[in-house]
Amino acid sequence: MGKEQNNSDNKKKQALKTYIKRNGSVVIFIIICIIAALFVPRFASANNLLLIVKQSAIPIIACIGMTMVLMTGGIDLSLGYTIGLCSTIVGMLVKTHEMAYIPAILITLGVGSVIGLINGFCVQSIKVPAFITTLGTGYIIYGIAEIVSHGESVNRLPKGFLAIGKTELLGLNTTVLISAIICIVFYYILHKSTFGRNLSAFGLSEPASRLSGVATARINVTVYVVSSVLAALVGILLSIDVNCAQPTMGGGGYTFEIITGAVLGGVSLFGGIGSVIGAMFGVMTIKVIGNCINLMNAAYYLYDAIMGIIILAAIIFENVKNRKL
Repeated sequence: MGKEQNNSDNKKKQALKTYIKRNGSVVIFIIICIIAALFVPRFASANNLLLIVKQSAIPIIACIGMTMVLMTGGIDLSLGYTIGLCSTIVGMLVKTHEMAYIPAILITLGVGSVIGLINGFCVQSIKVPAFITTLGTGYIIYGIAEIVSHGESVNRLPKGFLAIGKTELLGLNTTVLISAIICIVFYYILHKSTFGRNLSAFGLSEPASRLSGVATARINVTVYVVSSVLAALVGILLSIDVNCAQPTMGGGGYTFEIITGAVLGGVSLFGGIGSVIGAMFGVMTIKVIGNCINLMNAAYYLYDAIMGIIILAAIIFENVKNRKL
């Protein structure tokens, strides 16, 4: 009887360890929320929690794309600048040129796909390291955005265009609904499809997956295209959210925040590991941290410092885990 009880307890402990390992971002999010609810005034109010959900919706979309790139062992530092360019393009199309909304959105997403193709081609075919490729294309993209916009923002976008992301439904705007749909679609792609399994295999060992018949080149290019297309969508939704389109909409700071969210979500910086659930809760965790800093009236520079600590800690952890130190 005693042995059966011990076996049962061991199984429960093992199950708990497995859950924490696979869903660490969820556990971290819950712990931080509990601490915030206890020590930060007004954090647990319904309005504040709803605000966090709304603030998380758009960066979650970008974080899913970044997670896929990081799963290959690469990185997309052009993401924030792609957001700025696509924000500028969609704003000029719908306001300055009075183009119909759907064609304007499709053109903007098309620009994102071209950027992704260029990044993917340089990384896969020319063998330029992803860090260098996307850093270089990021600055090129920013320069183009400034030239196209003449360094000016496009304000007061058409009301019909704003309605795409600001229509209220059950207390949430349609931007949150769009984000939820994307999460569901990419959850299936990453966790239930052959592409997702091949992506994980590629990240863990490209030579082994290539010898197994996986189209590694296609996967490598595809993730950069997906990342840039989602960044273009983020540029559109951010423009709607703030009723303004400008080249500085994203930038390096936004990219850094998205990478931090992905890291908090459990993605491996060495490739092979990542999840949509992790991306969601990683982003929501950093939004909770930012929200707490605001509610406590602390200096917002503290937020950047915390993001840096998270990135550094993740790299150290990965190195220790992989015995590279």
